[in-house]
Amino acid sequence: MNQRERVLVKHAVTGRMLLSSAEGLTYVFSRDGELTRITICGVPADKGQEVLALKAELNVLRFEEPEGGPVVKHWYYVGDNPVDYDEASGCITVTAQSEIEYRPDQYWE
Repeated sequence: MNQRERVLVKHAVTGRMLLSSAEGLTYVFSRDGELTRITICGVPADKGQEVLALKAELNVLRFEEPEGGPVVKHWYYVGDNPVDYDEASGCITVTAQSEIEYRPDQYWE
């Protein structure tokens, strides 16, 4: 089964989209004990600064979209954890303290 995946960084209060992997950004997820680090590269300086300005109010969402199967959503809560942006590399690293995984189709049936 082929699978697509998307990652979004949104402003938690307004729901405004800040970053989307659909815009050609690359990303890597890694675990550090109880924390999840999400590194997103290809972020222009203006977007990186915008994310940093809202770092206390971020949500990161990952959508697994299997062909012919149900979408699985992962919600990563950032909270007071670090958000760092390296303008030279164009990479932003978001540290999330918790993850909630759910399938929307199970809520609407």
